[in-house]
Order: sequence, then C-alpha cells, then structure tokens
Amino acid sequence: MIVAGCSEQGVATEGKETKTETAPTTEHSVEANIKTIEAVLEQELNGPDEEYVQLVNAAMGGTEDMGSVKQKEDEMRLTSYIKEKYLPYFTEDGLLRAESIGMLFQYQYFYDFEKEYQLRLVDSEVKQSDIDTASNQYFIKATVEFSAPGEEPSLHELEGKAIFSTKEGKIGNFQLGQKDPTLSKKISNLGEGE
Repeated sequence: MIVAGCSEQGVATEGKETKTETAPTTEHSVEANIKTIEAVLEQELNGPDEEYVQLVNAAMGGTEDMGSVKQKEDEMRLTSYIKEKYLPYFTEDGLLRAESIGMLFQYQYFYDFEKEYQLRLVDSEVKQSDIDTASNQYFIKATVEFSAPGEEPSLHELEGKAIFSTKEGKIGNFQLGQKDPTLSKKISNLGEGE
C-alpha cells in the first residue's frame, strides 16, 4: 500500500510537471522571439558595418554602365551579404519588405569613411503585445549613442515593432524609427561635409 501511495503521488507529480512543461514552451517562444529582435538590434544599431558600406558603395556607385556584368555582380554581393546577416531572423518576405522600406542599415547608408562616426546600442527593451490576438507582435524601444570626431556623444531614442510569422517563427514585419529626427540630421550633416 505504501508503494501504491508513492506511485500515485509520483503520477500526480508527473502530471503537474507535464502541465508546467507546456507553459514554458510558449514562454520559450516569447523569449526566443525577444532574443531574435535583440540580435537584429545589435546588428542594426552598432556600427558602422564597414563591409556593408563597401558593398553599397560598389553596388550603388559602381561602374557607369548600370547593366554591366561587374555592376550586377556587385549588386548580387550586396544582396547576398544582407541575406547572410538577416535571413536567420527574418522570413524571405519580411527581409524583402524591411529592405525595400529602408528599415535595414538605415543609419549606415550614408556612412563616409572620411567622416567617421560610431553608433552604439546602449539599451533596448522588447515587450510582447498584451493583446491575445496580437501575441506575435513585439514593441521595441532602444537607445543609441552617436559619436563623431569633434562632437560630444549624444543619446537618441528609437521605437518600433516587429511582427513574427506564426508559420515560420521569424520576423515578417519590422519597423524602427526615431522619436525625433536628430540622429538622421547628424548623420546627414556629416555626409554633406563641413
């Protein structure tokens, strides 16, 4: 009888453990999604990414003949690099959408090697939506530090959201922007020269 009592308790305990194991799967998914977004923020908001800048310069400012083989190769190298960096986090459509609306490398696009600046992600906060029907949506807040020679470092706040594909478990939609345009103005002013 004592053995039977232990068995029943063991079964009851196992049943409870099974229930608690299913809940963390959802939490694990949320944690995994948050880590995915944080990885994108790390890549997007630290830089500049010099390889990307070189590839953009070659693809966008390359040869005079836009239809040349060299130009096409430069464009393919750029596309390959973007996919290599971001496809682990984005769906194919999500990556294409983010790239087409300028959400990727948006603070590095005008980088000029002669007028160096640095971006550094200082802090980020990613929260899942409270709405049950939008549980695949996450809100983003980030603070970046901008520094350039001869300028005091400055902090800038960014906000955005990421929506995950429920089928693929990757980002299907990504938006990130500034609360005010100060950061873009500083980068743009550096590009215009002194």
